[in-house]
Amino acid sequence: MNKTAKTLNHLVEALNDGIDFHQHAAKETSHPGYRELFQRMAALKGRIAVDLKSEIAHQGVEPDQDGTWLGSIRKGYADLKASLKKDSDAAYIATLEEQEDRVLEAFRDALDAGQPVRVRELAARHLPEVQQMHDQMRALKKAKAA
Repeated sequence: MNKTAKTLNHLVEALNDGIDFHQHAAKETSHPGYRELFQRMAALKGRIAVDLKSEIAHQGVEPDQDGTWLGSIRKGYADLKASLKKDSDAAYIATLEEQEDRVLEAFRDALDAGQPVRVRELAARHLPEVQQMHDQMRALKKAKAA
């Protein structure tokens, strides 16, 4: 697997973890506004992943379809935290914000000068959306803590 495909697959895995977790949190919350936000973020991550998978396939490599085992563990941990807290939404929001940190870091790392040009182009194209999702979740976490 070439470096472009490998790096893009890493981004896809991070996005897939986020998609899975946002969809799960949307099912678990009873707050309609949070449900809509989580579903919207999952859909946006899905659109970004489709774009990256297209380039991976163009590179002659099969794109990853799943997230990571660590993402599954984090989702389970969020379920545990939610079951122990009075405000389960706060637990999901805090863990989703951590997930957004990981996705944002992965996209920023993909902008590194040592990365292939195509990786940097795709990361730069989607970074504003990734940053916006991160900022929204961070603001929601702060609002829940206030």
